[in-house]
Amino acid sequence: MNILLVDDQKIDRELVKEALNCSLQEFDLKEVNCAEDGLSAIQAAQYDVILLDYQMPRQNGLQVLVELKSQKLCECSAIIMLTNNRDEELLINCINAGAQDLLLKDEVTSTQLLRCIKQSQKRIELENKLSKSYQQVKQLAERDPLTGLFNRSYFETALNSLLVNMRSLEGYVVVMLLDIDGFKMINDSLGHSAGDAVLQELANRVRYSFRESPLFARLGGDEFAFMFSGVRDADAALTIAERVLSSFEAPFVFSKHEIHSTASIGITLSASKTTTEDLLKQADIAMYKAKNGGKNQICFYDELLEQEFFKLFQIESELREAIKTENFEVYYQPILHSTNNAVKSLEALVRLPVKASGASPAEYIHTSEKTRLIEAFGRLIIQKALSQYADICKSDLSQQIELAINLSPLQIHDLNLPTFLQQQAKHYNVDLTKVIIEVTETALLENSESTMETLRSIKSKGCKIALDDFGTGFSSISHLLNYPIDIVKFDKSLIERTLQDEKAKLMLIGLASMLRQLSIETVAEGIEFEAHATLCKQANVSCLQGYYFSKPLSFSELKATLSKI
Repeated sequence: MNILLVDDQKIDRELVKEALNCSLQEFDLKEVNCAEDGLSAIQAAQYDVILLDYQMPRQNGLQVLVELKSQKLCECSAIIMLTNNRDEELLINCINAGAQDLLLKDEVTSTQLLRCIKQSQKRIELENKLSKSYQQVKQLAERDPLTGLFNRSYFETALNSLLVNMRSLEGYVVVMLLDIDGFKMINDSLGHSAGDAVLQELANRVRYSFRESPLFARLGGDEFAFMFSGVRDADAALTIAERVLSSFEAPFVFSKHEIHSTASIGITLSASKTTTEDLLKQADIAMYKAKNGGKNQICFYDELLEQEFFKLFQIESELREAIKTENFEVYYQPILHSTNNAVKSLEALVRLPVKASGASPAEYIHTSEKTRLIEAFGRLIIQKALSQYADICKSDLSQQIELAINLSPLQIHDLNLPTFLQQQAKHYNVDLTKVIIEVTETALLENSESTMETLRSIKSKGCKIALDDFGTGFSSISHLLNYPIDIVKFDKSLIERTLQDEKAKLMLIGLASMLRQLSIETVAEGIEFEAHATLCKQANVSCLQGYYFSKPLSFSELKATLSKI
C-alpha cells in the first residue's frame, strides 16, 4: 500500500511511522514536510492513502484538500486529515471538502490508524462507485445513446440557462435546427442500420468541424439542434450554417454503399429576452420553410414566416376536418363546343366551406399535396363527382355530357387508382368512356414508369386523358408523343396574352392546327371576354371554358341549368 504523509512536524511524522510499523503490515511510505511538496508528490505519483496534516504554515490541510479535489488529482486516494483540533465544525468542513476521515493526533495508535485507513479506503471505494453510477445515469439522462450527442432534454435545459443569463451576453443567441433531407428513403432502401450509420458519421463530422464545441444535440430521429452565443450578426450565423451543410459534401459510406444526402437548416436569432420554447418553435418554422424551398437550404425565421406557417397549420386542420366529415362540395364548370356552344363536358372542382384561414380552393389542394392528404381527399372527390354525375346522366339530354376529374401529381403515382376508378364507376353505374382524367404537365415531368403505368391503366379502363395547363412554362411536345393524351387544355395565361400579343395569337393558332392533325382535342381555358371566344373559334379550338360562358356551378345550380337546355 502506497501512503503519502504530509506533515511539517517531524515528531508527528515519527509517531505515524511508528504506528504503521507496529501494525505488522507492509507499507510504502513517502514523507514530505510542507504542503507544496505534498502537491508535487501527488502530481508525480498515485497514492492509496494520503495522511494530511491540517495545521501547516503558508497553506493548511483544508486548502490543500480543496486544491486537490478541484484539480481531480487524487480521485482514487483515501484522504485522512490529521489534527490536534477537536472542533466538530472542522470535521464537517473536512468531510465536505472531500476527506474520508479525520484523526486526532493524540489518538494515533497502530490499531486506531489502521482502522481509520481501512475505513477510509472503503469509503473512497464506495464514493467512486456511487460517482460512476451517477455519471452513468447522467449520461443516460443527457446523452443520445446512438450518437453520443446531448439529447433534447439537456439541450432545452442548457438553452434555458443561457437565456436566463442573457443580459450578460454580447451579440445574439442563435438556435439552429437541422433535418436530413430524404432520410426516410435511406432507411427504407438500405435499412435502419444504414440510417444509424449516417447519423453517427454526421455527428462525428460536425464535432470535428466545430472545435470550439458549440452545444450540439440530437433531438430525435434525423433532427439535430445547435446553440451558439455571442454571434455577431445574421451573416455570421449564415457562415456557421454553411459550415454545417459542408459536412454533407462527402458521401456517407455504409457497407460499400455511397449515400449522398443533404440537409435543411432553420435559424433563429435573439438578442432580447425570450423562451426556449419560442426559439425552438421559430427555428422549426424556418427549417420547415427551408425544406419546402427545395431542400439543401438555409432559412432564417421572421414574423411573416410564422404567420405563413400558422395559416398552413390552420388550412391543414380544416382540411383534415373536411376529410373526416366529408364536408366539401363539388362544383362543375361547363366546357362548351366551340361550334354551337353546346355543353360538351363538366370539369369537377372542389369547394370547401369558408373557414377561419380564408384559404382558396387552390391553397387547400396545395396543402393536401404537401401533407400527403391528397390521396384520401382525392378519392373522396372522385366518389362524390361520380355519384352526382350519375344523377345528372339520368336525363336523356345529359347522357352525352362528359365528366372531367383532376388528378394531382401525387395521385398519378398511386398504382391502385385505376382499379379504384373502375370500382366506383361500376358502383354508380357510370360509363368510364364518358370520364376525362385531367393531369398537369408538372405530373409528367419526372417521366417515371409509375406515371406511365397509371395513365395507361386509366386509359385501358375507357377514360380519356387530358393534359391541363398547357403553355404554363413546362410545355414539352415530347409529352404528346410519350403519353396517351386525348385532349390538350390551353392555359388561361396563354389565352389572356392573345389579345395584346401577336406572337401568342399565332402560337395558339399554330398549336391548335398541329394538335388537330394529331387528332387531339383542344380546350381553351380562361375565356372571359367575347374577343377570347371569337379568336379561339377562328383558331379552330375544339372547346371553350371560362367565366364568359359560366362560372363553376354547385350541383343544384348545375341541375337547374341543364334542365333548361
